[in-house]
Amino acid sequence: MAGVFSAENRRTFKIRLLAMFLTALLFTGAAGIPIYAASAAVPADTADISGSSEESSGESSAAADDSADDSMPPLEVSSNSVLAAATGRGMILYDNSSDKTLNISAASKLMTAVIALESLSPDTQVTISKEAEMLDVKSDSPLSLTKGEKCSVKYLVTAIIYKDSEAAALSLAEYISNNEPSFVRQMNDMAKALNMNNTLFANTSGKSVLGGIPSLEDSPYNTYALQYTTMKDLSSLFRYALNLKDFKDIFTKYRSPLLFLSDGSAMRITSNMVSAWGITNLTGAASFAAGDASASSCVLAVASADDFEIAVILEGSDADATYQDLNKAIDSIFNYYEASDFVVAGETYKDVTLNGISKPVAAVFKTTVRYVHPAGKDYVLSDTEFTPSQTVTLPISAGELLGQVSFTLEDGTQIVTEVVAAEDVWSQSTVYSKAMELIQANINLFVVIAIAVCLFILSTVWTVCKYAARVYKAHAKLK
Repeated sequence: MAGVFSAENRRTFKIRLLAMFLTALLFTGAAGIPIYAASAAVPADTADISGSSEESSGESSAAADDSADDSMPPLEVSSNSVLAAATGRGMILYDNSSDKTLNISAASKLMTAVIALESLSPDTQVTISKEAEMLDVKSDSPLSLTKGEKCSVKYLVTAIIYKDSEAAALSLAEYISNNEPSFVRQMNDMAKALNMNNTLFANTSGKSVLGGIPSLEDSPYNTYALQYTTMKDLSSLFRYALNLKDFKDIFTKYRSPLLFLSDGSAMRITSNMVSAWGITNLTGAASFAAGDASASSCVLAVASADDFEIAVILEGSDADATYQDLNKAIDSIFNYYEASDFVVAGETYKDVTLNGISKPVAAVFKTTVRYVHPAGKDYVLSDTEFTPSQTVTLPISAGELLGQVSFTLEDGTQIVTEVVAAEDVWSQSTVYSKAMELIQANINLFVVIAIAVCLFILSTVWTVCKYAARVYKAHAKLK
């Protein structure tokens, strides 16, 4: 039996002690290494300043179409009504009569253009009818359309925007719905879908249609009119149209004539607002005539300064003061308001409480969100509301969505953005979480330790096996 504990065994025992010592040394060394939780991989994309995005902030955001403040930018123009709004969330930046019902012919033509671009390809060929030809002949800016001629949808939409063409609007309506009355029903359905609750359409031209004569001077326009809208509803429609790529592409090319081919012949359309090119920050504009004595003329415009874009509507401007009014409105808005970061991607929000998880979790903002506010004012109320995600469970990964935070601006606008975990959270046990953080933050050290432990285990198993074999042989010899 003495041979079992020979010099060879003692050497093996020393090797095992050395392996144990190295393992202990590695663990001791780990104690002096700084421990960092893995940081969140937070995307740094920027949400639409007026958001889309109303998606916005990759986001989600809710808009309130109320006035920006009791005090608005100073503005003196000849227009009867002016409304300016941020193109994304729809924050009202200037408004002096948004809820007054009017017959603005631009609403009918704009709705026709929107439905056409959403229903048809821009290259779709539309055949001109006899009715459209006759309407074009009566126009102040005829397109020289002839019965049987084929024109693309893009050409006809451009004619609506650039030339205020009733014939182009009628042609699109007839192609889409076979006749104008059927198309008007589609226009009103679209108005309901866009929450244009104070709008009613009766035709594509925008000309007034009255169902009677008002009994009192102060009777609301819509009590006897069969076609009407408001500046607020028109603004909603205009901002919706600007989100259509084809519409915005046409609308913002007003500075130069556009060329089209019809049956092989070149057709050129020049915007009736081409002379407005000198207005600072203006990126697109269109002018629509009143149509008749009881209707209102209108100018639609888009202007931008860096990432701050606005939609401006002027109703009833004097013909010789249109450009001055538009220039004053744009300058006034950009001088009074500014755009800045609301929250920044990766910026700390606070520790948040989640359902089913006892310990608060550190949260950071997922995306950068921009917002519009009066220059020099934060314009944000102090209260915030956190809505936790119902699907969060342990373990939580860095960057995992925790919920949404709702902020309220002074005008009632709500901005909703998402927050994510700032770091990994493995369990509600602090010891376990710290251990997992240690492993993730020092993964190379963990690999070395794991290898040393495995070698130690293998060495021990090998020694035990050899010892058992020798005991067995010694026992066999004794027999």
